[in-house]
Amino acid sequence: MNKVRLFSFCGLLLVALLGLDNSAVSLNANSTSYLEEEIEILWGEQDPAGQEIFLSRMHQRLPELEELFKEAATQSDLHWTLLAAISYQESHWDPKAISKTGVRGLMMLTQTTAKEVGISKRTDPKQSVIGGSIYFQRLLEQFPDSIPRQDKLWMTMAAYNLGFSYLKEARKITRANNKNPNSWKEVSNALSLMARKEQDKIMIERINEALDYVQKVQLYYRTLSVNKRILVF
Repeated sequence: MNKVRLFSFCGLLLVALLGLDNSAVSLNANSTSYLEEEIEILWGEQDPAGQEIFLSRMHQRLPELEELFKEAATQSDLHWTLLAAISYQESHWDPKAISKTGVRGLMMLTQTTAKEVGISKRTDPKQSVIGGSIYFQRLLEQFPDSIPRQDKLWMTMAAYNLGFSYLKEARKITRANNKNPNSWKEVSNALSLMARKEQDKIMIERINEALDYVQKVQLYYRTLSVNKRILVF
């Protein structure tokens, strides 16, 4: 029996002994390599320059915060990786982050929002993450149940950055144009239309920033989801 046939026989024997199927044997280094390539493709299409920074912070900063995101997720209808993705976009997982407009913490809450969700110290990591998750959940619940889950998440994400009233108006415009107001793709097109018709330069920037915000959070969320599968292997 040559080495190739011996290896195949041993592999089949192992499967038989453990009661596994052939799919389990495929979970090897090649599978991990494929997932790493998937991450490369995701970033290559959107933000190749930011990939190294994100992956570095994912390994260095995220482990210390992961339990906070998981705890906050149990108190909402969200997965912890989504909260982590939003937090990275907001603060790059820096609890002491402060923006030019005065918003602070991991989830970059304003003073008004912090009060609304019962947060007293925005730079406290736990308070910030729980406060951000509560605020996101409240926005999510304002959208009708008729919207598919994923589309609703992206609309809520835009509302988290821009404000719910703008998403309400964008859905109204979408419906008026005989498009689907429950589709994030169609609603995002309506937001782009609003930006083109807007006279206020600051509002144009805010709307475009919200559209870019959603794309970036989607990228981080998908990367974290792929990374979870790599860790399983």
